[in-house]
Amino acid sequence: MSNTIINSNSNSALVSTLIESDEAIVNPFTYAEKNIVPPHSVQLVSVPPLNTGNLVANGTVDFDIPKQGVLRRAVLDCIFKKSVDSITQSPTGFLFAFESIELLSSGRRISLLTTEGIMAKISDMPASVKQAYRQALNMGPTGLTSSGVQDFRVVLPLDFFFTDNSKYSLITNFVEPLRVRVKFSDLKIHVKNSATTDHPPTITQANLQLEYRELPNQYTDSLIEQNYGDGMLTQLISQMNYETPATTTLTSTDTEEEVFEIDLKENGAVKAMYVMVYVPHSQQPATRLTTIQKEVNKPMNIKTLKLEAGGQTIMEVAGEYLQYWGRTENSKSRYYGSGGTIGSGADDKDDGTQHVYKVDFGMGREDTTNVISFRELSNKKLTVTLLREKNDASGFGHGLTTLRGKTAVCQVVYETAQLMTTQSSSGRINLSLSN
Repeated sequence: MSNTIINSNSNSALVSTLIESDEAIVNPFTYAEKNIVPPHSVQLVSVPPLNTGNLVANGTVDFDIPKQGVLRRAVLDCIFKKSVDSITQSPTGFLFAFESIELLSSGRRISLLTTEGIMAKISDMPASVKQAYRQALNMGPTGLTSSGVQDFRVVLPLDFFFTDNSKYSLITNFVEPLRVRVKFSDLKIHVKNSATTDHPPTITQANLQLEYRELPNQYTDSLIEQNYGDGMLTQLISQMNYETPATTTLTSTDTEEEVFEIDLKENGAVKAMYVMVYVPHSQQPATRLTTIQKEVNKPMNIKTLKLEAGGQTIMEVAGEYLQYWGRTENSKSRYYGSGGTIGSGADDKDDGTQHVYKVDFGMGREDTTNVISFRELSNKKLTVTLLREKNDASGFGHGLTTLRGKTAVCQVVYETAQLMTTQSSSGRINLSLSN
């Protein structure tokens, strides 16, 4: 039986050329099972902290990771208790309750996430995942329910390198002992509306939830042999590094704009840079004000960003370009952004993560598609210009009059590529090369 479309295609030079290429054409109707993961065990393990007495403001708690199998994910599960009625919180919710989170191997730091590093990770997520972060950290709304003492559960994924892809998973029953260390902030992220004083929540629980995948013995033995049989496993992982924060007193006027000029000292192989400017909650006055509480810790609008190196201007772009279109994807959705506010109601659920600006040197979110050797760049400088204060029909402005005179922080976070090695004789983990 003659087929019109097939007959038409037979006269196409393009179609004929494609058909002649064995590598280009794949018949999807040929039955074949490929790359099947062997049936295995899935287990979620809850690990309590070693030092529960440190579950306080500015406290540090440690969690030892059991040697149990292939570690795929780690999630911090905390319960915070607010103590009074009618509390206003920072728009970033409980994000600033965590000052830093470290992954340690036999006492040596392997990876570090600070508050800003976590915020950079959140800004880089698809909208649905970003929304999950916002709800899990209670970001956005400026008020909590006023029903007195109340518990709030925070479930925070720890986005270390081993969660990026299954090939970076940690085989815990082979590598050296691992530990997660969590440093809490001063927790002064809540203000009681009537008393204008801060009321830090108390921490009643902090556990580490670990997801393990355990293969049958024969597959585990084969996995270890393939990874470590040659003496050393070398992996190209992603790490977050941090520039020394730049600070300035916000003195912008109705017509003048605040400018940060930052000499970049990073010497690594950089995949991307994240830039954020915010007024930390430590800048609240002695008698706390709920009007300021609605604006602290929240990244602010950036008008322009200029990156210079080696006597050249690498880029000079509007903040809106980076916000909406600056992140790349090697697919049909070739642009994606940190987005805008979501939902409606009080402050439009505005937590400011849409104003974490990413300078993306890669071509996609998966794996490593490009790096820039910052060590070889001379005179690296970043110029960050904020919007003026006045926001009206005459032009753009941030309109945050309550922040006038406060100290703002400009934080640059780098996503870098590093080589990590694991010795087959001992399971010892080392960061071996960063450029």
